[in-house]
Amino acid sequence: MYSSQQQPWKQALQLLPALIFLLLPVSQNYVHLFQLDFKPIIFLYFGYILLIGITEEYVYRGVLLPLLGRALPHRPMTAIIIDSLLFGMSHVLVNSHQLALNYVIPQALYAAVCGLLLCGVYLKTRNLILPMLLHALSDVGLVVQFMTHTHTQRALTFSAQTTVISLILTSGFFIIVAAVVYWQIRHVTIEEQLLI
Repeated sequence: MYSSQQQPWKQALQLLPALIFLLLPVSQNYVHLFQLDFKPIIFLYFGYILLIGITEEYVYRGVLLPLLGRALPHRPMTAIIIDSLLFGMSHVLVNSHQLALNYVIPQALYAAVCGLLLCGVYLKTRNLILPMLLHALSDVGLVVQFMTHTHTQRALTFSAQTTVISLILTSGFFIIVAAVVYWQIRHVTIEEQLLI
């Protein structure tokens, strides 16, 4: 579950779609991160995003995806979509009590897109550590927000028009990424790949 016998270069090749779709959009966060003044609390924030990545990937890719694969034999894409949508919905539940829904719902749909990619990586590499690391790396924006205090209620809200546009774009992105993941896992069956 945690690592694979697959050669490292083959695993790295399987990461390519996730690297492009997950890390490229947040690459500006890495630039901002290196421009921040050093404060020791940054270690706490990095620990936080690493813990989130490890925990959520273990639950959604390590536990739920194999269970869905068993419940939906020979339908890996259905299991992946359900897993990813549940992953996205969990972000609504966690954030809706403190943030406006017009901000949270597009973010949850984006989390579902990320879930698709992370499922694809896990299924192709049979290595749960890779999705855990990718998840943590994609959350670096949280460290930047925490360090610059830009995560206030006022800063984290969208207008109705922005919400609709964001939902349309993210839905299209979801479909494109689902097609990429389908192509990536077209010869994979979850029950053979992950279940012991």
